[in-house]
Amino acid sequence: MEKTKISGSVKVKRYKIKVDDLIFVFDQKIVTGKEILEKAGMTPVECFTLYQKFRNHEFEKIVLHEEVDLSKRGIERFAVKPPEVFNYFVDAEPETTDQATLTPNKILALAGIVPVEDYYLVQIKPDGTQVSYKDSPNTPIEMVCSPAMKFVSAFRGETPVSDWRHNAKD
Repeated sequence: MEKTKISGSVKVKRYKIKVDDLIFVFDQKIVTGKEILEKAGMTPVECFTLYQKFRNHEFEKIVLHEEVDLSKRGIERFAVKPPEVFNYFVDAEPETTDQATLTPNKILALAGIVPVEDYYLVQIKPDGTQVSYKDSPNTPIEMVCSPAMKFVSAFRGETPVSDWRHNAKD
């Protein structure tokens, strides 16, 4: 912690930063992107992208583990943007997209479930409720970062069932 002696007393140096339009204060001069996002209330931190703003109107991305020296001039301004990628699951398999919206058919195709016309998508919400896209395969779905969205594919046709009587021995 950086200390400054002022007329016999010790004063702790504080570092003001601006994240979007809000001011935050740190006691330490070296902080990580994660610490800045947490201080700004942007959690879960994985759902946000932090950028440092420079006076020439340029931006530089700050990753979560990257250290930022707040004692340097021009370091004090930051901007937060939505996530660059969205993680989700289809049939319990992890998928990733950089698109903020996807249609059910696009989600099926990206998961390799083809031909998409033979399937429809069902979203499993965090509370367990289900949203069927059986009759709306081209409706845009807004992707969210957390919790990761969960989908299952469902076959549109009849599901073959074995006849237990045919396989039973007399």
